[in-house]
Amino acid sequence: MSTCKNAHGQCLCGEVSYTIKAEEPLRMAQCHCKDCQRASGVGHMALAFFNEDDVDFEGDPASYSVTADSGNTNTRLFCKTCGSRIGGKNTGRPGLIALTAGSIDDNAWFKPGAIVYAAMRPVWDNTSTEIPNFDKMPPAPPAA
Repeated sequence: MSTCKNAHGQCLCGEVSYTIKAEEPLRMAQCHCKDCQRASGVGHMALAFFNEDDVDFEGDPASYSVTADSGNTNTRLFCKTCGSRIGGKNTGRPGLIALTAGSIDDNAWFKPGAIVYAAMRPVWDNTSTEIPNFDKMPPAPPAA
């Protein structure tokens, strides 16, 4: 995988931007849950997960929180001016931030390792069936 260190991302209008300091994401996935479909406007959300300390933001993203089916709080981060989705955090995975792959300027390194909520995948959204597909959210991996 090519490195994402010093990769830059931003919202549509540029009011909120960020720089990634990590060499590579901790994990990458695509989510087909109905919330991600509604937030993205398409059949899934493509996300790269990093330690929060490895992402430096400029600008002040707005947030919107919902309770996930796990009972955890899922907080989406977006630009309050243009509405672009930037990423999110989940109380079930403290210290991590998920960045939307589409908000990253050069995202050629993005390669999902799993598909979650595959049972909710729309018939017209052709994501990979050659990587692990989970009908729901799998349990969080053990802390390192």
